[in-house]
Amino acid sequence: GSLKGKTMQQQGDVVELKSIGIPMSIMEQYQKVTLAADIMTVNKIQFMMSISWHIKFGTGESLSNVKVPTLSGCMKCIHQLYMQRGFRVTEVLMDGQFEPLHGDLAELGIYLNVVSANEHVPEIEHFIRTVKECARAIYNVLPFQPILALMIIEMVSSCLLWLNNFPPGGGGGVSKELSPRAIVVGATLDYHKHCHLEFGEYIQTHEEHDNSMHSRTTSAIALRPTGNVQGGYYIMSLMNG
Repeated sequence: GSLKGKTMQQQGDVVELKSIGIPMSIMEQYQKVTLAADIMTVNKIQFMMSISWHIKFGTGESLSNVKVPTLSGCMKCIHQLYMQRGFRVTEVLMDGQFEPLHGDLAELGIYLNVVSANEHVPEIEHFIRTVKECARAIYNVLPFQPILALMIIEMVSSCLLWLNNFPPGGGGGVSKELSPRAIVVGATLDYHKHCHLEFGEYIQTHEEHDNSMHSRTTSAIALRPTGNVQGGYYIMSLMNG
């Protein structure tokens, strides 16, 4: 009640945008990027997943369908993501269902290597299994039934965000200090800003208000950090019940 009746909008902190530099040794040795990619399905929702061989940066985008234009659009977005930091995707390893992407990828200067029939690309298979295990751990402690498609999508995104934010263990990766996200995106997460809320936590979020008796906050479910410098979160409003 106090939150709904007394909450005042707070002025956001002034943020300073700083991009994390890439050591020259990494750029010299790993500027050309090889990706492994495949489709992952979670509760009938399909995702285009990819991971780079050496940098170990993983991506995932929910798919409305698995038609060639949709898959090609996903690959173009991934290509641009690496290019903005000076990397160049030169090769992608996929299974046979992606054969029709040859032409679109060639236009981007990317060679598509398709594995033989009944074979899979082990790097992406292992990555998909890791993401699914992470998502399953969250899924099975949520007190909601049913769990909406939006929550599944953001759950996978949350797993990717945190997996990318730490240097890979077991001797993998290209740096013991820089995370894959720091290398490819140029940013990292801050404990004091991005660890306030757990996925699925019930919260009250500020809404525009006047001096009437209407509530100054709205009930919502916290989903995941946006990853921005300010420490924002994606939420799902419960305004409509």
